[in-house]
Amino acid sequence: MTTSLPDGEVLTSLLSLLLPAVVVTLLVLTLRKPLGLNGKDFPSFLMGAIRFNSYAGLAAAYALYGDDGLALFALLLAAYIPTVNVISTAALARYASPTGTSIPSVLRAIATNPVVLACIIGLSMNLLEIRLPLVLDRTLAILGAAALGFGLISVGAALHLQSMRSDKRTLALASLLKLFVLPFVAWVFCSMLGVDGYAKSIVVLFAALPCSPAAYVLARQMGGNAELMAGIISTGTAGAILSIPIMLALFG
Repeated sequence: MTTSLPDGEVLTSLLSLLLPAVVVTLLVLTLRKPLGLNGKDFPSFLMGAIRFNSYAGLAAAYALYGDDGLALFALLLAAYIPTVNVISTAALARYASPTGTSIPSVLRAIATNPVVLACIIGLSMNLLEIRLPLVLDRTLAILGAAALGFGLISVGAALHLQSMRSDKRTLALASLLKLFVLPFVAWVFCSMLGVDGYAKSIVVLFAALPCSPAAYVLARQMGGNAELMAGIISTGTAGAILSIPIMLALFG
C-alpha cells in the first residue's frame, strides 16, 4: 500500500500516539527501582509496556475503518516503529549488561538497528520522491500482501503459555500499562490536540495493541530477559481480546 505524506490532522494524530509512548517510558523508568526491575528484566518490561503488534493492528484497522483507517494506521506505523525501536534498543544496550554501557555504545546500537535503518531509508525515499523500479515495486507489493496473513499466523504461533506462569506481578503490570494506561493516555492527548472521529479511534486502537512477538527476538539478541518477554507477549495478547473492545468502546 502506498500513501501520501501526512497533513496537519495526521501530524496531531502522530503526536497523540508518540507523546503517550514517551510518558509511559518515563513512568516505567520511575518504577524501575521500586519494582526491583534491574539488569535484563527492565528492558523486557519496558518493551512490553510500549511495543505493539502491527499485524493485528493492520488487520483490525482495515476491518473496522476500511481503507482510510488502514492508510492512517500505516502512516502512524512509519513514525512509531522507529521511535519504539530507538527506545527499546537504548534500554537493552544500557540495562541488559550488569555493568551498563557507555553512551557511545548505546548510540551505536541504535544507529545499527536494522528496523531503525529501514524506516530512515523508507522515509528518506518518500521525502525525496525516489521510486523503486517497477519490477521490484510489484514484487514487494505481492510479498507485502502476503505478509499480513503470515504475520497473523505468527501471532498465535508465538504464544508461549508456559512463560505466563513466571513473575505474575510483572506480567500483570506490563499488561496493565500496555493495554489500559497507554491507550488512556493516548485518548487524553487526542482530546487535548483535537483529534476526533475515526482518527481518534485509530490512535486508541494503535495504543491498545498488545506487545509484538518481534520484541522476543530483540530481547534474545541483545541480552534481555527473553523468557519474561515471552510471558509479557503471551499475557498481553490473551488480555487484548477483551481489553481492545473495552478501550475502543470507552475512548474510541
